[in-house]
Amino acid sequence: MEILKAVPEDAKDIYSIMMTAHSLLKDKGWYCVDTEDYVREHIENPSKGIVFKAVEHGETGAFFLIHLPGADAGNLGTYAGLKGEALLRCAHMDSMAVKPAFRGRRLQARLLAHGEAYLSSSRSYLFGTVHPDNTYSLNNFLKLGYKILTTTQKYGSLPRHILYKDISISNYGE
Repeated sequence: MEILKAVPEDAKDIYSIMMTAHSLLKDKGWYCVDTEDYVREHIENPSKGIVFKAVEHGETGAFFLIHLPGADAGNLGTYAGLKGEALLRCAHMDSMAVKPAFRGRRLQARLLAHGEAYLSSSRSYLFGTVHPDNTYSLNNFLKLGYKILTTTQKYGSLPRHILYKDISISNYGE
């Protein structure tokens, strides 16, 4: 399994994985679906973020979208009390999904760790949101050292834990 940077031609397939993952959930509130344009924007525009894909034998089995919020009002860094320049060093570990045939291979944790390593030279603060009942995703974040800052309503009043990790104190690349 290789983890590669997505290219614009991957947007449709990544969106399809997203839609499939959402369709299989009993509680649709666990996963918010973005648009194909949002995915493509994060592939094509490095100032918006980056998308990684996990590929085996030419098939994309999972993806991970990282959003760089900048000074946007929705920057999750505000939950940690960050202001000014510190908000510009935040990244949102935004969206990921795994095709059913690729589940059970720790792809979510592997993609998160890959994203952290990629961001380690340019970002200090990582944030994510997870539905409180989604123990699989929550445990993946917690095992990688994320902490729950708070639980609030996001995405149209859905409950979410706001997760946080400071990677400026990590030892990436050493």
